Amino acid sequence: MELRQLKMFCAAAEYGSFTAAAEKVHCVQSNITMRVKELEAELRQPLFIRRKTGITLTSAGQVFLGYAQRILQLTEESRSALLDSSVPAGPLRLGSMETTAAVRLPRVLARYRERYPEVQLSLATGTTAELIKAVEAHRLDGAFVGGFHQNPSLHQEAIFNEELVLVSSNRYASLAALANEMTQQTVLVFRSGCFYRSTLEQWLYQAGLIPGQILELGTLDGILSCTAAGMGVTILPKAVVEHHESRDQISCHRLPDEFAKVATVFIRRKDSFETAALRAMASLAHEQFAVSG
Repeated sequence: MELRQLKMFCAAAEYGSFTAAAEKVHCVQSNITMRVKELEAELRQPLFIRRKTGITLTSAGQVFLGYAQRILQLTEESRSALLDSSVPAGPLRLGSMETTAAVRLPRVLARYRERYPEVQLSLATGTTAELIKAVEAHRLDGAFVGGFHQNPSLHQEAIFNEELVLVSSNRYASLAALANEMTQQTVLVFRSGCFYRSTLEQWLYQAGLIPGQILELGTLDGILSCTAAGMGVTILPKAVVEHHESRDQISCHRLPDEFAKVATVFIRRKDSFETAALRAMASLAHEQFAVSG
């Protein structure tokens, strides 16, 4: 079993295609197919179900994928541990909620880039649930997520606090007026797995309110623009609303503290080597938000 075989297998599992995997690892498709067959012969188990439309993991393949990813991660960590120095350098794969990336992170990332130009920084956005899974699977080195989570595999540290508000068009002057018409409202949210969405669902349940319908949107701008146009309501950090171009057409309604006060948390795996680049990112985020609030 060779590391290159494992890289090819993981790429095929990720992209669901030997052709796409070949492009990912920069080789020809026949090489991917041959290496996967060699793995299957060595393990005496089929790892993929082959179809005309692509490939999917077998149950054995799903089990093996976790081990293969861990082996590759440990290999990369051992290399990083030996090469790491006090000067941050090399790749740093970050994740963030879209709201945090839109308002909070630009200054942090700009300053980080100035201080540590040798770091190859990348940023992916997603829901809190997606980001946690990506960190667990070693696809991200660290991520900014909503709230603390009961997850023993993660190191978690609060970076800053947000005030969540219920957001509507400026037609509604108070939360009471909005609550009276909640059955006629469309709730505008990110996809399932969003921390703010789950907070809104919990508040609605506790308040005994049932909205007319739920509409998932893919972007922050889309949610806020539709809210400003009177299409529905949402829940977001107050700072995000105050920075948006539609803020004059929007009203922010205060929620009870148990729902309004939330921490944005930086997570990484406890069992992964913490590079100088990752340490510097967490340190700079603390520094930035200790100053700016």
